[in-house]
Amino acid sequence: ASHRGWGKSVIIGVAGAGQEISTRPFQLVTGRTWMGTAFGGARGRTDVPRIVDWYMEKKIQIDPMITHTLKLEDINKGFDLMHEGKSIRSVVIY
Repeated sequence: ASHRGWGKSVIIGVAGAGQEISTRPFQLVTGRTWMGTAFGGARGRTDVPRIVDWYMEKKIQIDPMITHTLKLEDINKGFDLMHEGKSIRSVVIY
């Protein structure tokens, strides 16, 4: 959501295949900005190694955000938990 006519609307995450979004052109010509983000805008090649270093150096806490830890053979249970809205962040041990 953003102010009517101006502001910034951010589309978060990845939509399903074939899904579309639409808007009225007037919203864009009056100054509204649309942008998208996935993974919080993190860049895999540069940001992920840095985040891993921060975690290993205990500069950031990630463990409290992990709701489930699953073995690879239980991955379907992880998908079930996700679809049921019972999992926020799961780690799969391989």
